Amino acid sequence: MTRKHNNKGRSTSEGRYFQMYEWFMKSAAWQYATVYEKALYIEIKRRYNGKNNGDISMSHREAQELLQCSNRPISTAFTGLQEKGLIKATVKGAFDWKVSRTGSGNGRATRWELTELPRDVPVKVLSGGSKEFMSWQPPTEKTAVRLEHTNGTPTAHHFENKVRLERTINAGAYAYGTP
Repeated sequence: MTRKHNNKGRSTSEGRYFQMYEWFMKSAAWQYATVYEKALYIEIKRRYNGKNNGDISMSHREAQELLQCSNRPISTAFTGLQEKGLIKATVKGAFDWKVSRTGSGNGRATRWELTELPRDVPVKVLSGGSKEFMSWQPPTEKTAVRLEHTNGTPTAHHFENKVRLERTINAGAYAYGTP
């Protein structure tokens, strides 16, 4: 029979889980995040092991493979997560960083911090995460389409345009001699 718990009473199964709090998912930053941003955030959070916040490694190429998409949505997702305050880059990655053939040395990927959680690296912070995403507000955008031009019920604006169009057609018809 296999043991389900170790000497300290902790589970020895291979399954891990992570929490997504309700208050976090109700935040404006999470609600306005795109599908790619949400998927990327979940993949970054999967790499959090309870003691590496601030040193979570995720490169653009790794994210492309995990999300099975091209580079453009990945770049946009990383930018969007940072602008919303959900993640922060602690160590910027670069393509020209040298890694020895044995794999030792600094990696190339950027190191990330999840702002909802307390920072662990380089110094553990016990006070909790910075939660910068809680102060993020959605941008106030002007709609590109005028409300009168929706597919809803016709408004006075629709009728005015229809009358103008009919006058133009009638004027053209009279110009060619057909009443």
